[in-house]
Amino acid sequence: MSRVTRYAQRTLGLLTLANWFNFYDRQIVSVLAEAIKAEFQLTDMQVGGLNSAFEFTYPLAAIVLAMLADRWGRQRIISLVVALWSGATALTGVAGSYLTLIVARLGVGAGQGGYGPPALTKLSDVFPETYRAQAVGVHAVGLILGSAAGYILSGAIAQALGWRVSFIVAGLPGLLLAWLIFRLRPKSSPVSPTNSTNPHPAAPRLDFNVVRQLFAVSTLRVVYASGVLVYLATGGLIFWLPTFMQRYHGYTLASAASIAGTVQVAVGVVGVLFGGWLGDQLTQRHPGGKLLAMGIGLAVGTPLAIIGILALSRLLFLVTAGLALFLFSFNFSCSGPQIYEVTPPAFRVTSQAVFLFLTHYLGNLPSAPIIGWLSDVGY
Repeated sequence: MSRVTRYAQRTLGLLTLANWFNFYDRQIVSVLAEAIKAEFQLTDMQVGGLNSAFEFTYPLAAIVLAMLADRWGRQRIISLVVALWSGATALTGVAGSYLTLIVARLGVGAGQGGYGPPALTKLSDVFPETYRAQAVGVHAVGLILGSAAGYILSGAIAQALGWRVSFIVAGLPGLLLAWLIFRLRPKSSPVSPTNSTNPHPAAPRLDFNVVRQLFAVSTLRVVYASGVLVYLATGGLIFWLPTFMQRYHGYTLASAASIAGTVQVAVGVVGVLFGGWLGDQLTQRHPGGKLLAMGIGLAVGTPLAIIGILALSRLLFLVTAGLALFLFSFNFSCSGPQIYEVTPPAFRVTSQAVFLFLTHYLGNLPSAPIIGWLSDVGY
């Protein structure tokens, strides 16, 4: 069995911390929106425009920077984008106009959009096949904990020291982290088990024809489709969960937010870790083991989510919704390694970016509005 190196462990630690800041920095605008609105005398539409700026650059950067990472190296691009989003977050704290706020959010979106694909590919480069999904699961824990911290810590800092300090405190540590990632070096060159002669081969020309070649791989088509379905389900479920609890189960705002946040963190952490372990175990018995783990999560989680939505009992709702989120989380730890293992080496980061692009635009982005529209028309 292949050994996990100290370099792989250090890489996982730094990238998990980067993922923590990734989602911490992403959440704080929604938490501090009222304070920003009051200081700049903005309308709700203008406040919403801050999120639209982020959403605009996020998937575009994922594709472009992934192609550059395939050409220039994963680690170089990772350190660059961590510095970009961290600097842009800190810039928000010193913004003197709405235009500066928009520019800062464009930068945060570009940086964070460019992070995921090279980070997941870097982890797959340095971890052997039997540990990849578990490594990605640990990395995903940073996402969940960072998202929760973004709600809790940024609000507390803003209340004590003002909203501007909250952004500056969130952004500046990331600049140091970017330098640490850039300086990370193995004692000897890490070798990917699936590409032992050259873990970073020369990438093809920056050409979107690459995407067509990726869609020619049947396993990738399945992974992309399952990812879209999972993000379509979880995006709306997570967004509307506190509101649903208030409207249909009689929770107060405070209790709904507290319980929903606790459930998401608890089942999310356990789900990505267990899903990664299950995917690695199944891979030892079957070459498509990670894909099988994703399929199990989607097939079992979907009916549980439906039961939870229709449940009249609070307990049944919480149990089934929590189990559904737990099972859907298998996708987060297994999709990246599965993509890596079936993608030609020169296209690996680009392939991860295509997954991010599709799940973002076809999954996360429309999910909450679709549920809202169905609610408006009486479903």
